[in-house]
Amino acid sequence: MAVSKSKAAPKAKAAPKAEADKCAECCAKIVSLEKEVNELKSQLAGLLDGINAAAKIKAELDEAKSKLGAEVSELKEKAKSWKEKADTNNDGKLDFEEIYSYVWRRLKSRNSKPHG
Repeated sequence: MAVSKSKAAPKAKAAPKAEADKCAECCAKIVSLEKEVNELKSQLAGLLDGINAAAKIKAELDEAKSKLGAEVSELKEKAKSWKEKADTNNDGKLDFEEIYSYVWRRLKSRNSKPHG
């Protein structure tokens, strides 16, 4: 079956319009995707800011923990020294009388020193 030229011609003219519609559709999709990408970039920037802030807070907490650990160690050493000084019978335990006499001696030594 032979196709006449008059019937084939309208199809040829319809093809460019269909291609233009496809191009417009693709361009609209591209614009939509670009918008979504920009929104995702914005969200990721916010997440990165949050992560950086959390890292900074963690570093500050680690530093504070280290300082507190050093202070606790120092206080433990002082307590050990005070315990040794207060343990007058060297039994390794402190009773009320030993604590009382230690505190009494400390208070007396502070009061006897001249202020100035």
